[in-house]
Amino acid sequence: MIKPVLFSIFLTFLFAQVNSQNYQTVHSGRIVSFENQWNDVRFLRIDSVSYQTDSVLIPFGSFQEVEYMMCYLVDGAHWIGKEIIIQDNGWNLFVTAEGETVPINTGATLGENWTAFERPGELIITANVTGHNTLTFLGIQDSVKTISFQAYDHLMQAITHPVNAMTIAISKNYGLVRTLNFALFPDIIQYIGNDWDGLHEFEIAGMSEPMVGTQNLTWLEVHDFQPGDEIHVYYYAYLIPQFSTEIQQLIYKYLIREDFSDSVTYTVERIKSRFFENHQGSTFEFVHDTITETYTPNEDFDKLPGEVVMDDESLYGAFYYRMENEWQKSKIKPSPNSWLFPDGDECWIYYLFSGCLSDYYWHKGLSGPYHQCYYMGGEIERSLVYYKKGDEEWGTPLVIVGVDEQRISQNVRVYPNPAREFMHIQLSETALPARIEMFNALGGLMKEFLLTEATQQIRLQDLAPGLYFYRVSNENGALGSGKLILE
Repeated sequence: MIKPVLFSIFLTFLFAQVNSQNYQTVHSGRIVSFENQWNDVRFLRIDSVSYQTDSVLIPFGSFQEVEYMMCYLVDGAHWIGKEIIIQDNGWNLFVTAEGETVPINTGATLGENWTAFERPGELIITANVTGHNTLTFLGIQDSVKTISFQAYDHLMQAITHPVNAMTIAISKNYGLVRTLNFALFPDIIQYIGNDWDGLHEFEIAGMSEPMVGTQNLTWLEVHDFQPGDEIHVYYYAYLIPQFSTEIQQLIYKYLIREDFSDSVTYTVERIKSRFFENHQGSTFEFVHDTITETYTPNEDFDKLPGEVVMDDESLYGAFYYRMENEWQKSKIKPSPNSWLFPDGDECWIYYLFSGCLSDYYWHKGLSGPYHQCYYMGGEIERSLVYYKKGDEEWGTPLVIVGVDEQRISQNVRVYPNPAREFMHIQLSETALPARIEMFNALGGLMKEFLLTEATQQIRLQDLAPGLYFYRVSNENGALGSGKLILE
């Protein structure tokens, strides 16, 4: 028979064990997304679990700086830490990029504190349970513990430190709902790609079990269209070494969608204009046709943000995800200056080279890639300027003017071309009155003139030099169209 005192101790111990396990910070069975104040979204997935005395959870590896901008591991510490050690007594230990541990006491009660980090003779950071409330996140209501931090010097005098303003929060049944990137705790700085990274907070944005909130953006979601959807794309390239200019305007109207077990196929009406000019002259093309597009899953694109992707003989961080004001979901592929190349057995380094090194953006249901960059060799841009999806509409539609040489020769004559201060328009008396509209390369209406004479002079001094498209029409419809270069 168990004596009352021993039985009471046993119950207290049992309650502490169950209570601490319920507030476990990280679970191996679900993928969780987190978002920081800059709208960068990062994912947590446990790739392996080692069961020894404790359970060791190992997240997927990512780039880790070994020497300042000189050497990187491509299977280094995940942003939340190299590993998370789950102890039976309720302590969860986060291992930083430098191999130090940050203990979190998931069984601690309100007001209880402990040492979370110590750098002998220099820095001590304590953790304290400062809240224990029922909160709602991602539409889920659960009991949540909030843990705050305070930094001290070696004499235990409170000091100013960024960690003082940071907290984590642990849900009883779902783990971390607010966390730090423990890999950089408390003041590790890393340089990956084009950005410095330090310690900051992340709020939970989504989970896979249950499936709520932000999920990983996939290739098929990027190309998710319905009949009636429409996107307009503008492309511009000015290359100094070749002394060339290229301008493309593209309109895609989705007519038919066919879903298969492993792919989706669209029948698309395409309208395209292309202007190209170099020292040898210029050309203009106009295409209006129907094409077929088929999309299957893309293994590299579908990886979680932060995973390493092999591209030929180089490596780069997987497409990463961020929220934008205009876009519901976006993914970004880093520019080539964020790629690593092998230098020995383990070390990967950056090789800088010239070129237009812009990030590439894809948006959910809006295709891609879209990018823009300026460099010594010129500039390149591919932009989404308009879309219509169901009842949602954004941007300014392109106006693509095709060239019908026969109709132009019969009805309209525009000269000189290229023009400078003036242009002349000649058309038949029977076509009057008419009007001419001038569009820029983006399809924006720049000028509109009334035509009342068979030969009429138009003043162009207030238009900037460049490529323009014109359309001549009267009450019966279009008379002709074409392009005009203004010098």
